[in-house]
Amino acid sequence: MKWWDRVEKRPFFIKLFNWEYWPSKAFYYPVVPQILWLMLRARHLCFFTAANPGIYTGGMGMESKYDTILKTPERYRPRALLFRTGEPLSSLPKRLQASGIHFPLIAKPDLGFRGLLVKKIEDQAALATYLQRYPLDFILQEYIGLPEEVGVLYHRMPGEEQGKVTSITTKEFLHVTGDGASTVEELIRHKPRALLQLGRIRTQDPQLLIQVPDAGQRVGLGIVGNHAKGARFINSNHLINPALCRHFDRISKEVDGFYYGRFDIKCQSLDSLYTGEGMKIIEINGTCSEPTHIYDPERGSYWSALRDIAYHWRIIGRIARANRRRGVAYLSHGTTAREFLHLFAYQRKIRELG
Repeated sequence: MKWWDRVEKRPFFIKLFNWEYWPSKAFYYPVVPQILWLMLRARHLCFFTAANPGIYTGGMGMESKYDTILKTPERYRPRALLFRTGEPLSSLPKRLQASGIHFPLIAKPDLGFRGLLVKKIEDQAALATYLQRYPLDFILQEYIGLPEEVGVLYHRMPGEEQGKVTSITTKEFLHVTGDGASTVEELIRHKPRALLQLGRIRTQDPQLLIQVPDAGQRVGLGIVGNHAKGARFINSNHLINPALCRHFDRISKEVDGFYYGRFDIKCQSLDSLYTGEGMKIIEINGTCSEPTHIYDPERGSYWSALRDIAYHWRIIGRIARANRRRGVAYLSHGTTAREFLHLFAYQRKIRELG
């Protein structure tokens, strides 16, 4: 069956036989009828824009991530600044110093898209080269070297004191483990999840591929905790309890106009999720947030993924209608349509640059 082994190791078949790698259309087209029903109930196509009044478009990916970072409670907020395209690079050293940001740092587009162009930058020269290469608005954020990265999806009905955490995803960053004889590329070719990222790694760090790590040596293949970048998403909903929900109730109430979304967190240990000690919120996402635990094939199926997506869209609909009754306006159809067109054009640009 050597021929079958070769087939199974081809990226096309890895994606075909493992539903967690299927395109987003496979997860969202089936719930379109439900979203249309929610539009009818709200009597507005853009009902979702009222779910989070404090985030532009409710947080459908068209908002400035930097503006959202500024809404984060200061004790959990990473140091960050916004560098707009066209600004003089000569101003950066003083701005970084004033912000308390040191190298290495993380550079990521202000309008993010699946972890593209997120990079760890080691020094001033590398940062200048990177910003000149990609003419976009970038967030420059302190590098948070904490060992755990977690996604916590939370919601609270307007006017209510208590909300719920409905999804917790812990992440295992993409890596291979040396055997003392194989090159990194050979190790990658024996790990399907890593093999899907081989083209990206070959472009970004070709010298890494020819290294021969020692037996047992772990070699990281990325710093972005994004499924599209090879991170393994682990369903950790067993961590949800009343203490966790109370902690995120307190945090959410400090984020103006926030009722639904995912906190992307770096922390010292999972115990930090209950106390906040040793925890940083690196990003807050709004209504575009997925319950990312669904991408753990060991604890779910394609059908359970569809069920959970549909369940969370019902929550968004309930929150949006409740906010509308409290006087929150839906964003107009024309404005929302223009923003979506801008977003799609921006995503094409990001793909081309990346």
